[in-house]
Amino acid sequence: MNHFQNLVGPLDHVTASYRSVRPRPARKVSVTRRADQLAAWVALSLDEPAVLKNLQDEAAELRDVPQLSAVLPRITEGAMALIGAEFGNIQFLDPLDDSLVLVTQSGFEQEFLDHFAVVHDNRSVCGRAAWQGVQAVTPDVREDPAFAPHQRTFRAAGVRAVQSTPLVDRAGRLVGMISTHASQPGRPSAQDLRTMELYAQLAGEAVARHLVGRRVDGHPADVPHSGTALHRRAELLEGAGTRSGVTHWVYRVDEPYGSAGCRIYGDHPAQWRGRMTSDGPDQDAEYVAAHVAGELMADWDMRGLHSDRLVHVHVWRGWEGTPQSAAFTLEVQPHLGGGDRRPAVDA
Repeated sequence: MNHFQNLVGPLDHVTASYRSVRPRPARKVSVTRRADQLAAWVALSLDEPAVLKNLQDEAAELRDVPQLSAVLPRITEGAMALIGAEFGNIQFLDPLDDSLVLVTQSGFEQEFLDHFAVVHDNRSVCGRAAWQGVQAVTPDVREDPAFAPHQRTFRAAGVRAVQSTPLVDRAGRLVGMISTHASQPGRPSAQDLRTMELYAQLAGEAVARHLVGRRVDGHPADVPHSGTALHRRAELLEGAGTRSGVTHWVYRVDEPYGSAGCRIYGDHPAQWRGRMTSDGPDQDAEYVAAHVAGELMADWDMRGLHSDRLVHVHVWRGWEGTPQSAAFTLEVQPHLGGGDRRPAVDA
C-alpha cells in the first residue's frame, strides 16, 4: 500500500508565499492550451462518458475536503491510479521566485526528496513542464542527456519514466505540478495523458481555492501575485503592443436579471470580465468565448452547480460594447455543460 506524505515545512513556506506583500507576476498557461483543454472536455464527454463522470465525481469530492493537507495526498493518489504509476509527487510554484517546491510525495526515499526539494530551472521533467506551461512526458529518463545531473538520483529511486502535468487554476494561472513516475520505461496512452490534463485542471482549481482562501468581505480571494481577472487581461493587452497579427478581445459574462435585463455574472464585477489577446487567425471571437466558457464550466463543476440559470459570454474586438454589438455570443447553462452559439456582427 502506498504511503502519502505531506512535507510540512515546504508546504507551510510556499502557502505563506502566496500571501506575500512583494509578489511576482503570475505565470500562465496559454489561451491556446486552455481552449485545447475545453476541446478535450467535449471529446471526453462524447467518447468516454464514464471517465468524465468519474472526473466530475472526484472534483466534487475534492471540493468537499476541508483542508489543503488532506487534499494533496488525495490528488497524488488519484494521479498515480490514473496513470498506473508507483511513485508520485506534487510541487507548488513559489510566487516569490517561480521555483517549484516539493510539498507532497508517495514512494520516494529521502535522497530523492532532497534532490528535488526545490527546482529552479527546466533541466528536469517537472521544470520543463512548468517553463513551457504544458504537460511533459519522458518515456525513459536514461535516454535524455538533459537529465544527466539527475541520473544518480533516478537510479537510486528506481525511476525510469516520468510525466509532469501543470496544476492550473480556473484563470489558467500555474499553481504547481503533479508528476507520476514509473519503474519501467514507457509512455502512458494518449487517452490517459489527456485525462491526466483534465484531472490536473480540476485538481489545480481545488488547490487554488485552499491557497488563496477568502477575503474578509466573503468573496473568493485572488492569487496575490496576479491581481483581478480584469487587471490580468489588461496586462496581457498592454504587453502585446502593436505586434503584427495580434488581435485584442474583450469579454464579459452576463446573467439574466429582472424582468428583461441582465447583470455581470460572478461574485464580483472583475471575476468574469476582462481582456485577452490572440496571435493567429484561428483564435477568433468564437475561440475566446469557448476559452471563457471552459473556465465557467470548470468553476461550476467545482462548485456543484446544476441549476437552470443560463449565462451569456459576450466577446468584442478591441473595446467592450453592448450585447448586440458583440462579435460573438455564447449561451451556456450549468446543467447542460455546454452552450448554444450565436454569432453576432462586429461593432
